[in-house]
Amino acid sequence: MNRITLLNFLKISSFFIFFGRAYQHLFWDAPYRSLFWDQQLLEPIVNFFFNTSWHEYATNLNTDHAIQFLTRSIGVLYTFCAIISLTINKHSKKWEYIVLKIGAVSMILLALIITKEKFYHLIMFFEHTIQFGVPIVLLYYLKNENTALLIFNVKIFIALAFICHGMYAVAIFYPLPGNFVTMTLNILPVTETTAKNLLFIAGILDFIIAITLFVPKISKIALIYASFWGFITAFARIVSGLSYDVSFSILHQYMYLVIFRLPHGLIPLLVYMYISKRNAGKSITVIV
Repeated sequence: MNRITLLNFLKISSFFIFFGRAYQHLFWDAPYRSLFWDQQLLEPIVNFFFNTSWHEYATNLNTDHAIQFLTRSIGVLYTFCAIISLTINKHSKKWEYIVLKIGAVSMILLALIITKEKFYHLIMFFEHTIQFGVPIVLLYYLKNENTALLIFNVKIFIALAFICHGMYAVAIFYPLPGNFVTMTLNILPVTETTAKNLLFIAGILDFIIAITLFVPKISKIALIYASFWGFITAFARIVSGLSYDVSFSILHQYMYLVIFRLPHGLIPLLVYMYISKRNAGKSITVIV
């Protein structure tokens, strides 16, 4: 795989992440209220800086309007980041790099807020490593072009995402998420018990994949599965939603969940193509 193909994969993946999140922020909602309505965390700040009681702050409609404005503003930022992701190159203007860096930092903060919303489940943060990691490695690769380090870092992102997903699926430390079971029941004609058993098996496979990514002789098999599973779990959101009704409103409601998860399939495919091309090059060298 040449540098241009690798870079294009990173650009497209970064585009989907930012575009999907922009879609969410502009048309739906994001979990910022879990931060700004956290009384234990913010009441001292509200009392000191705004000289107002928590009750006045929490019940004031302007507070909610400000949160909505923030959400839409971040959606606009992500829209610009999505466009820049496709057009940026090593000769791009400095402001384009700055905007993309702000977007990448914002993605990390979003993952932290989602983690807070999920009762500080640490694995929830690391489950988002592909989503906030891809824009970072895109910026890195544009400046450094260290392909070997890039591929290694991307493998780490994939492994962390699969490990965290697996920990939820087999209910290690944290309970099995209800939406995992609901999606399985909506897509497959199985009982709840069977759905939980299937998720447990999928979780075990997640752990195996995370390990075998770093085993040279079988890493390609692991990457094929990881790419397949990444795409399947992305489209599962919309397929599950369509089980309720087939309409534009359902597509609109679930589409952003699919879009920002597409890199979960694209990034393992990128690593697979890179390894295949590298191995083919070695074979040619030996023959010559």
